[in-house]
Amino acid sequence: MVTQLVCVRAEREPFYGNWTWFELAILENESSQEPKSLNGVELVWKSHRNRFQTTKFDWEKGHLFTERQDLVHLLEDGNVVAVRICAKFEWSRIAVRNGYLVISIGDAEIEPREIQYTKVVSEIQIIQEVIHETNVQTHAAFRPQIPNKAICQADAFATADKRPLRVLSLDGGGVHPNKEPWQVFDLIGGTSTGGLIAIMLGRLRMSVDECLDQYTGYMKQIFHAEFGKVGKAASFAFRGSLYPAHILEGVVKDIVRKYLGEEDAPLVGEHPNYKPGDKQCKIFVMAVNSDAANNRAPVFLRSYVNSQNASDVPNIKVWEAARATSAAPAYFPPMKLGQYTFVDGGLQANNPLGWLWTEVLSVFGPARTTDCFLSIGTGIPANTPMDQKSNLLNVAAVAKAVPSIATNTQVMHILFRCLINAFAPKPQGKKYWRLNIGEEIPEWKEKGSPLFDVFHLFEKEVLHTQDFEKLGDLDDVDALPELIKMTEAYIAAQDQDICDCATALMGGLNRKTSSNEKREFFE
Repeated sequence: MVTQLVCVRAEREPFYGNWTWFELAILENESSQEPKSLNGVELVWKSHRNRFQTTKFDWEKGHLFTERQDLVHLLEDGNVVAVRICAKFEWSRIAVRNGYLVISIGDAEIEPREIQYTKVVSEIQIIQEVIHETNVQTHAAFRPQIPNKAICQADAFATADKRPLRVLSLDGGGVHPNKEPWQVFDLIGGTSTGGLIAIMLGRLRMSVDECLDQYTGYMKQIFHAEFGKVGKAASFAFRGSLYPAHILEGVVKDIVRKYLGEEDAPLVGEHPNYKPGDKQCKIFVMAVNSDAANNRAPVFLRSYVNSQNASDVPNIKVWEAARATSAAPAYFPPMKLGQYTFVDGGLQANNPLGWLWTEVLSVFGPARTTDCFLSIGTGIPANTPMDQKSNLLNVAAVAKAVPSIATNTQVMHILFRCLINAFAPKPQGKKYWRLNIGEEIPEWKEKGSPLFDVFHLFEKEVLHTQDFEKLGDLDDVDALPELIKMTEAYIAAQDQDICDCATALMGGLNRKTSSNEKREFFE
């Protein structure tokens, strides 16, 4: 299909994103008003998106449907191919001068093949149902849902023959030597500290070593507190946070300026060193709207356009996204941005795997296979007791304990390890790995007596439940050396898993990015 048109953008329409397009649909006959369906999937395919951010009329060429596409094999005698003009928002306008649906008929016969969508749809629904039930049982405030269009239109299944994806999830709180993470992963998602890392690895194209150097170099500057614990408690009492925001913002702006050339670089955009053929690594971070933290989904802040979901904050800058996702309650003040007041996304998605899964489906389609889901945690924390005492010196500790209790990430890890390996496209093959340090302390018993009981008359046995070594708080700069030792020991013990994951990641790394993929990145 070819059209001569221009999309006229309305005032209310989000700045980023192309929200008008053409579709082809198979109808039962010429009097039908709705597309045919197969296994609950509408037989509709996107032809092309319209020209936007321009006032010039020009020709747009749609997708070429050949015998490789399902559309050709699903046509039956008496069916009609219909053209639909579509818009995401009711106020969108499209100006069209000409349009043609071109059909080429040759002499060679096409061998029909049977098309069925039942298997993929049922597997995805199984995953979604288990995730939903887990969220219900754990009283999750908001539950990720797959967009209906992600599995209800036939064009969502047109990605099965594309290269398998590689996806990285970074919790809040080794790669091929010639490749950086942005060259390896198709999608990186993170919350809180994981969100900062996602931005650095994906949007800023930093290497792992550069991330480590910047993080350790700036940590003392960000988490500097005068007068120790008393000073932090006073800061929390009078300011509502342990640390001021301007230091963190200044650090993030410095890093953005260094790698993107300007501190106010937009989150959606090309890297200044982009070259034709470069991989377009998509990243998203998550933040929570503090005005509705208990009953609204976390807000996605993306470096790309998701055609299924318009951005809530379309013109956001890189540093603003970094600041929003890392506004950890108690540590930093909330981030005000337009109509939103953001706090750390880890409160609702500390392990963002559930949200990452739904994002993969809505962006890449349910039939796209995946070589690797790699999830990296911030460590299994020690047991967190809730202090019942209330005074000025421990109020900050209580405030930090609440999100620690609310954001246990291991449950989501266990769930996803089973589901993704069992049901995600390419079923029964291992494609999920999680790296998360934690030094276990076994359950143990000891006998003890009150101090006054010198003869041990009141001696009793105390049971200490299974626990993990304390990893240090977010602002515990002195804990870094020990944390590094624990990490090195953990990595040495996970040699086989890491080798298996690296093998999966290296598949297809030399594949070039097509011009269509580059275009779709920003559409």
